[in-house]
Amino acid sequence: MKVKIRKDSWSADEDNLLKDIILKKIEQGYTQISGFEEASILLGRSKQACAFRWNKNLRPFHFKREAPPKEELIKEASDSPSVQNHMQLAMESYDEMKQSYGQISQEYNLLKRDYEQLVNWVKQGITHLK
Repeated sequence: MKVKIRKDSWSADEDNLLKDIILKKIEQGYTQISGFEEASILLGRSKQACAFRWNKNLRPFHFKREAPPKEELIKEASDSPSVQNHMQLAMESYDEMKQSYGQISQEYNLLKRDYEQLVNWVKQGITHLK
């Protein structure tokens, strides 16, 4: 019986290139996402495919180790430039989302007011017709 290999299977070279790019980005204090973007260009694959491959197949084997004490993790995280970058991106995203929500709420209230005026106008017209 012949085993069918998918056309889009990942080769060992592609895995190594993806791993090297992601680890280099993390080491330099960038996010994994920036690594996925770079890898997607070099590998001719989508960012999502690179992220899935990293998270599902490569990262679990690369970072297999015994968990350090919780206090050590907290100190490590607070000193890490990549965590700081993630936090900064999260706060920027939150600020953008909050601003967008404010604008959407304002537009919704204007539309609601216009709708209520139209409904009242139609009700008045129906009353005059009776």
